[in-house]
Amino acid sequence: MSKSILSENLSVIRLMSCAVVLAPLFARAAAISACTPYTFVGRVMDAQHEAFGTNRVAQIEAASSGGDLLSSTKTFFRADSRRNYVLQIPMATGEADGCAVQDAALNILVTDDLGKVWRGVVVDPAAGVPGGVREVDIVLGEDLDGDGIDDSLYARLKAEWEDSDYWRYGETFDPNKDYDGDGMSTINEALAGTNPFNPDDALRITAFSRSEGVRLTKTKGTRSAEPEATSPLALTFNAIGGRAFKVEEATSLSANDWKTREFFLPDSESSVNVISVPSGSKTTASTVYLLPSSPTNAFFRVRTE
Repeated sequence: MSKSILSENLSVIRLMSCAVVLAPLFARAAAISACTPYTFVGRVMDAQHEAFGTNRVAQIEAASSGGDLLSSTKTFFRADSRRNYVLQIPMATGEADGCAVQDAALNILVTDDLGKVWRGVVVDPAAGVPGGVREVDIVLGEDLDGDGIDDSLYARLKAEWEDSDYWRYGETFDPNKDYDGDGMSTINEALAGTNPFNPDDALRITAFSRSEGVRLTKTKGTRSAEPEATSPLALTFNAIGGRAFKVEEATSLSANDWKTREFFLPDSESSVNVISVPSGSKTTASTVYLLPSSPTNAFFRVRTE
């Protein structure tokens, strides 16, 4: 009889011991299963701001501050998207293996197509609110002299300037100067993908007027043939292959209060705030449509991203 009671007591002790061991494992498993990703999206670009495309692939990795790998992905190419990477960071409400917590510091590394590892590619690479999305364009370049321009890009532009008709003996190269006189500085043209030493090649607005042939409805924000539809403003600019463009509006040139404007593309039914042109495409005239703003005395500009 005593042996039977002892056996039962040992069974109870073993079960209780298992409960003590398994409880934190169940809690951690529950935390892992509840992981919700925080997402980084955008473009990986080289020093010339050329996005990695069909023939170039970069590896992107995110690790915890302790060095544990949390996520990895590769760049992709899709003609209908301005982005070429999506990096999802698994997150949990509490400490869990393989997951980050909100506001946790991350180490994001990019290995380019030549095998070079780039660090510090994202400013403040912290995990935000679970389920959130942060758009980050990553430029793989170095600015060792601190002039705000990638060193290799500066060297390339300086060499092109010295081979151009704009080079003058004894003059110092200035990337902020508009050598070809087309209204854009050398560095801005380089980032826009145009030739800074060719006045016929520049990102510029070529036409801007009210379009009576297209009708847009203010209230619904969609194309319509209804009587209350408004004739939009048609803005035409030079669209460069491999670039994304957005339209900005300001009430004054001196106030510097530029804001992104939504617009319609030809034959589209809904508004967007960016237009992407596939890499390899020739520079072509693109027209977008904007609903008139209030007040009507506004300034518009096109920027490349």
